[in-house]
Amino acid sequence: MKHWFRLHRLALASTLRLFLANPLASLLNLLVVGIAVALPLGLYTVVANLQQLAGRLPTEPQASVFLTPSANAADLARVQALVKADSHVLAVRHISRDTALKELEQSSGMSELLAGLGSNPLPDTLSLTLREGDTAGLEALATRLKADAAVDQVQLDSDWARRLASIIQVGREASNTVAALFGAGLLLVTVNLIRMQILTRRDEIEVSKLIGATDPFIRRPFLYFALLQGLLGGLVGLAVVALSLDRLNGPIAQLAKLYGEHFALKLPEPVALAVALAIVLLLSLLGAALSVRRHLRALDT
Repeated sequence: MKHWFRLHRLALASTLRLFLANPLASLLNLLVVGIAVALPLGLYTVVANLQQLAGRLPTEPQASVFLTPSANAADLARVQALVKADSHVLAVRHISRDTALKELEQSSGMSELLAGLGSNPLPDTLSLTLREGDTAGLEALATRLKADAAVDQVQLDSDWARRLASIIQVGREASNTVAALFGAGLLLVTVNLIRMQILTRRDEIEVSKLIGATDPFIRRPFLYFALLQGLLGGLVGLAVVALSLDRLNGPIAQLAKLYGEHFALKLPEPVALAVALAIVLLLSLLGAALSVRRHLRALDT
């Protein structure tokens, strides 16, 4: 066991010497790995944050029925009876003109400006909670409501939420595709880098084999080199994503404030980050193993 630990300690020391022998090239390689990690991880982070934001939105379809400013109590009662009689409507909430104006004053902070309007320009509104599923029935309901003279506009409030969910699905598939492409790129970069290391130390490897060095002994420093490069490059990628989110969160917070919301981009959970780093290490190790195996076989022939 002591001999085994000693061999790994020697391999790790050889790996550190490889890094320190050419610090500029090592730094450039780490930046390449870091960028390969940062791009798919950053895209995944944005999609995960949008998914979290979408989860705060109402999932059931909703609609708003805006009455004309001239609609009276009889018109309101008629429209209410029309929507309540429809099987697609689960619940109806009446928002009076005065209530709508008060909510607008509280949310916009423009009470003085609205007070100077004189009369209330907002109409009575019916907020509908609809039943899922029958798109044709919902469209037929909207058509019947629009045909009433007291109805000014019918708006399906959940359409944009469904569009957002579709965009998130596209983003998720795009992040998976980008991750696969950059993962393959990372594998090829590691294979090429280890190949260059082997060619640089070809004479040393041949002499080592002549004096009895085994393939695992020769292979071990290159595997450690790939693991160390993957670990440091993965940390560089995480740092790039974290710094990018920090720069974006300022403008995003200001934008969210305009809509009366509080939202900030966050890094994925530690488990997700650990999985991403483990995948980087695995790809680096796999690339190194393939490259070393191929070139050691070439040296034996």
